[in-house]
Amino acid sequence: MADGSRFPQLAPPFAIAGAAAGWLSAGLLANPLVGVTYDEVKPLAALGTTLIGAATGVLLKKLCLGWRYGYEIEAPDPETRSRTDRIGYHVFLVLLAGAAAGALVAGLDGAQGGTLGGAVSGAVSAVLFLPVCLLVLASARRAQRARLGSIVAGSDRRAVWGILAAALSAATLLAALDWPAARMDEVEPPFPALFILLATALVTLVVLAADLRALKRAQVALAPGLQADEEGIAPLVDPSVPRVDLGLGDDIASRLARSAAAYRGRDRAVELVQGNPAQALGALRRAVRRGVTSLALMGVILGAHGLAHARFVTELYVQFRCDTMWPAYTCQNDAFQAIQQAR
Repeated sequence: MADGSRFPQLAPPFAIAGAAAGWLSAGLLANPLVGVTYDEVKPLAALGTTLIGAATGVLLKKLCLGWRYGYEIEAPDPETRSRTDRIGYHVFLVLLAGAAAGALVAGLDGAQGGTLGGAVSGAVSAVLFLPVCLLVLASARRAQRARLGSIVAGSDRRAVWGILAAALSAATLLAALDWPAARMDEVEPPFPALFILLATALVTLVVLAADLRALKRAQVALAPGLQADEEGIAPLVDPSVPRVDLGLGDDIASRLARSAAAYRGRDRAVELVQGNPAQALGALRRAVRRGVTSLALMGVILGAHGLAHARFVTELYVQFRCDTMWPAYTCQNDAFQAIQQAR
């Protein structure tokens, strides 16, 4: 069963994911190629999904932790998953939250399809954000492995936000269809998607910088001169001696100051390091690589937004919009006709 003291809070990241999901999903559904709703509903959708996302985060954490009874006195084992910590329950809860958000927005806004249509649209939109939710859950579950207050524990908790940022940056691609539509004056330009992408890049930079500092701190603590404790006479340990907890493994090593007395003298520890060096350094290096990869991914996503704004994409949009779907009055305005004549 998961350890509640080590398990991160899920309400804040899921509230942020909900806000982004509400805005981006409503924008996708409002795109003229989809035409389920309209552009003005996005702020209301973001507000509703923020609140529902926070509540979903609380419930998901409870599912991961499971239920403990008063007579259970043994400490929870982070390696053991509770019976309620199952992907099926998580998927069902996320889809239910999406349906509830869609029904809420449709009911408050008086959408044409009614609350039932809004619930269906919300559930479909939730499917698009299932990978985001499952990645955050996996990262939160992994954050239990290290001891509280240790170097790796700090990195694991930051990973929840780093993975959330990377996943949300990819989700901004849902707004890519709005760039050609905006060039045809059908919708507003999806600048909020770029703001989300910029915010995720800043979060990733902060997390990466913190992980680099953590890796440097661990490397300094593990510099040559450490001696693993062995059986025999233990060195004297002053309670004020600095201690560095790597977080993974139970190895103990110390940096010693040799005794000046040649006879019956004992070495004195001047620093203690707890943890397995290979496991800790491996976890920290993976965190750094994840941050660098996320930044590279965000660069590709930014390029994809730029590509969606290109003229040839607009021409493809107009062709599909007018020749395949609706050769209606919208294709008779000057902007559409200019694109069609230039083809």
